[in-house]
Amino acid sequence: MLQSEKHRAQQVLFYLVLLVPFMMFTSYALDTLPVINEPSLKMLAQAIVLSIIIHGWLRFVLETGNFKGYLGVDGIKKLGIGALFGALVALIVVVLDNLVGTKSRVFNPALLSSAFFRVLVSSIIFFISESYIEEMVTRGYVLEQFEEMHHPHRAVIYSSLVFVLVQFLWDRPHVNLLGWANFYVLAFFLGLLYLCTKAKWLCIGFHTAWNLVFTTLFPVTEVHSTHFASYVHMESWLTFVLLLLLAGVSLYRFEKHHAKPEKKRGLEIVGSRAK
Repeated sequence: MLQSEKHRAQQVLFYLVLLVPFMMFTSYALDTLPVINEPSLKMLAQAIVLSIIIHGWLRFVLETGNFKGYLGVDGIKKLGIGALFGALVALIVVVLDNLVGTKSRVFNPALLSSAFFRVLVSSIIFFISESYIEEMVTRGYVLEQFEEMHHPHRAVIYSSLVFVLVQFLWDRPHVNLLGWANFYVLAFFLGLLYLCTKAKWLCIGFHTAWNLVFTTLFPVTEVHSTHFASYVHMESWLTFVLLLLLAGVSLYRFEKHHAKPEKKRGLEIVGSRAK
């Protein structure tokens, strides 16, 4: 390993060792504070803390200091496009679930009551904040550094493993082996989506809508009156097949566009040698 690659690897390791335990401690501290009782506000507070940490990392460790540029431009537009995409994919799973009969999904009755606005707004805040945290930790700095050190394929593989590890340490979802496989495939797809678009907000939007549809809009049972950490949709073969299909299409598109500059560069080298 080259010295620069070794330095990058050490930075990524230090970043994760510093960040993940600190965010877990922040989550625990917010849970024990009687001041904030609303889960969405607790998650929003964690997102703000993460932003401060990343800004400090960019400014004092990497010495770039451009947090706004790091997030990317047209954030609201890309967040919206990603959300529409994620909602469409999630709704396809919902429809197929009901048609095939593997799981019974109904529209959340809480959204048909007077609590509609409170539940929906609270859920949106919660899932945008949660998705922002997970995407910035795994598809942000970590994936970018892995991409600089390795081939993009390996970068996605490694960052997806980090995503699964963060899920295990942070949320500790009670899912079976298929559920963990779906977590990995989802991370793999989102990693490819980021490499194809270089848009963090697009991934955040997809991730937000994906969680919102399954957990708030169309839960498996009728007991969900607000957002809960329900991972039943991750224990579905339909989810696995659809995510695998999305990952395959994204991989094809990435290979198609990534191969063009490589081919062009190769032709330029051959041309220069011919001269």
